[in-house]
Amino acid sequence: MTQPPGTSTLLRRAGAARSVLDRWAKRAAAMARRTPFPRPTARGWSVIAVGIGLIGGGLVATTSVAVSAGLLLLVLVVLGIAMAFVVAAPLRGSRAAPRAMVQVGEVYRERITLRGTTMPIGPRSTLLVREQIEDAFASVSDAEALVEIGPSVPPAVFDVEALAMHRGRTVVGPVTIRVEDPFGLLRIDRPVVAPEEVVVVPASTALSAMDTGALAGAVSADEGRVGQGGSADDSELRPYRPGDPIRRVHWAQSARRGELHVRQTTQAQPPEAVIALDVRRESYQQLGRDDLAELSDLGGDAAFEHAVVVAASVARALAARTSRVVLVTDDLGGDTRHTGDAGGLTDVLVGLADVRVRGDARRVTDVLPDVRGRDVHGMTAVVTGHCTAEQAAELVSSTSGSSRGILATIVPPDPVVRGILDRGGWRTLVVPVAGAGALR
Repeated sequence: MTQPPGTSTLLRRAGAARSVLDRWAKRAAAMARRTPFPRPTARGWSVIAVGIGLIGGGLVATTSVAVSAGLLLLVLVVLGIAMAFVVAAPLRGSRAAPRAMVQVGEVYRERITLRGTTMPIGPRSTLLVREQIEDAFASVSDAEALVEIGPSVPPAVFDVEALAMHRGRTVVGPVTIRVEDPFGLLRIDRPVVAPEEVVVVPASTALSAMDTGALAGAVSADEGRVGQGGSADDSELRPYRPGDPIRRVHWAQSARRGELHVRQTTQAQPPEAVIALDVRRESYQQLGRDDLAELSDLGGDAAFEHAVVVAASVARALAARTSRVVLVTDDLGGDTRHTGDAGGLTDVLVGLADVRVRGDARRVTDVLPDVRGRDVHGMTAVVTGHCTAEQAAELVSSTSGSSRGILATIVPPDPVVRGILDRGGWRTLVVPVAGAGALR
């Protein structure tokens, strides 16, 4: 049976209309699922109670006027619910932050953008938008503001600034909005932007010219050891390794030394640097009021925080002179934690943001052997709060002859400790707390 000419066109239009309605229905259902049900305000509860009371009293007293007034109040509440949903459900938000990592003392900035309904008609409302800021930040600007949303209003922009106060991983957000109906009867508090993690890395402390010279000197010595060229100089030879080409063997030097040595034929490369941070609590509890003045605390937490700042300062200074910087600490469970194996300073700073002082941590000399197992060579910088003569001797013996060592401390070490380190080829770097009165 042949269909009329316009039937197929009508069917196509009906199918298109049905698909559009289905799409809008799914979108509305998704908006309704993520939008919480409105909660009555104090005024809303009063209106609901009065409306129910009027209806009940009117039914008992058979007074139609009271029943009508009560129904009118309840209808007003229902209209408020509908209008709150119409405003809150289509709201969309986004967060734009230039960085997800900030330094202690820097200002974290972000921009929140809110968009309302895209329909040409709809209510225009003023909303309260609030950003959640944790204790690691101190708000520089207000974390909440009133913004206007409507169909003919451009997207609302809300800028937030917060000062980073403490290192670590923190969460910014969620961004929530508060929607009220025009009558002030109902309220919707809805998150529009999910929370995001922000890493606060340690700040740097000023290194004196002597400290900078110690770092540069250690790196230069390392470069002399690993420097590679084409002459027969001793610094450009290394012992023969299985697989090295025979043509690279320096026969004269091999005969003189009694062992096969080969020439280095590649260009000079900067050394690698290992920063070993002592996370033992006892290393910082031993610092008294005479050493650190205002930083003398029973738990050693404040002194350890300054040691973390020293480690970050050394890492930043070495990153410009070495090919790779690796942070090594003692992790939970007796494992050695390596951060920055890819060679990036950012990874090291993020690792310093995570470290915590512990009472059950191993000594640095117990951690350093695991470093050699990962083929990390070059310079070793140990950051600690207090170093004894026994620990200094263990540090010197735990590093190979091809590695240069730096001991970075908060307080000046004893002359005996300094003498042991000097004889072992180590350099001593003292970074006291500003205003603590520590002398070199």
